[in-house]
Amino acid sequence: MIIVQRFHSIHEIDPEFIPNLEVLLQEDIASFNILVERHDSAPAGHAFTYFLFFGPTQNTPIGFAQLGLMPVPADDLRAWYKKLAFWDKDHLAWKQLSWKIGDGSAGICAFDPKYFRSGKDKMQEIVREYEARPEIVSQEVNSIKGLQEFTSTWIPEHTLTKEVYILEGLTKASKTYQDYLAGLNQGIREDVRKSWKELHKKGQINLGDYQSPADVPRSLSIPATQLETWIRWGAQVLTFEKDHKLLGCLLVLQGKNGNIFFEPFPFEPEGETLVRDELYTQYAILKFFEMPEARRCHLMKFGSKLVFEDKEDLKFFLSQGFQQKTVVRHFQSRLRELERPLC
Repeated sequence: MIIVQRFHSIHEIDPEFIPNLEVLLQEDIASFNILVERHDSAPAGHAFTYFLFFGPTQNTPIGFAQLGLMPVPADDLRAWYKKLAFWDKDHLAWKQLSWKIGDGSAGICAFDPKYFRSGKDKMQEIVREYEARPEIVSQEVNSIKGLQEFTSTWIPEHTLTKEVYILEGLTKASKTYQDYLAGLNQGIREDVRKSWKELHKKGQINLGDYQSPADVPRSLSIPATQLETWIRWGAQVLTFEKDHKLLGCLLVLQGKNGNIFFEPFPFEPEGETLVRDELYTQYAILKFFEMPEARRCHLMKFGSKLVFEDKEDLKFFLSQGFQQKTVVRHFQSRLRELERPLC
């Protein structure tokens, strides 16, 4: 038997549960703080429910799910003749559901593998419970293809299904960065080595490695608010520097069980770059191999895993050893006028 606790604010979740939730989400987020910031920065009117699942003999969560609720702009969607029925106020409560954890890369839910089957059944019950509510007029479900298929009781007016591709981590399968390079395709390997040589010899660019954002010299001009956030997250910073100026940097976040997350921040004007895009990826991988505790290297953008709509765009990263998974975004609407998800 699985027990479910519901929280309508992420700040209501007991702090003692957070380390276990980070383990459940270890391949998708570096820190629970990222979910907290998404909650706190949500647009006005958006609400969330967080589901923690517990086994019959445990006081630690064995599963996690997240539901977003947003108001549906009824006045924009109702036909003129329906607006004449001024006594009908049901439309004021219309809501759209968004079933996804964080940015959706983890899908609709995350469970300890031992409880996956029973947890999925419980999750299905919760989905149907919300589908039965009359104020729910549309929903979008983000699910990992092949793992998180859920059925719906609705007969909707509109459906829309879209697959997106999530960049997954690079596993440390070599002892050193040089061993890693030696294992790449010859063409890729030569391009990477050429880029490093150009960086050092022609560009005379230095690599900086700072244990804390507070250690980054003020002359490098990272915005103070950005530094404060990174310090709060316990991040490290890697930099590309030239003549005491910052060309770009990489945020480094250590997640659970050897999962390391990197996010590039290029600061050079477009068309005038000295640091090529692929070097941000390679600097992340170089640092990854220098960290003895590191097991999986992940890349981020705006605090989220990289998402691609065209599978061809993944080739650059896959050729360097990263993996991918497919997330299905399935939208349903009970309203004839609402054909696509609100956001």
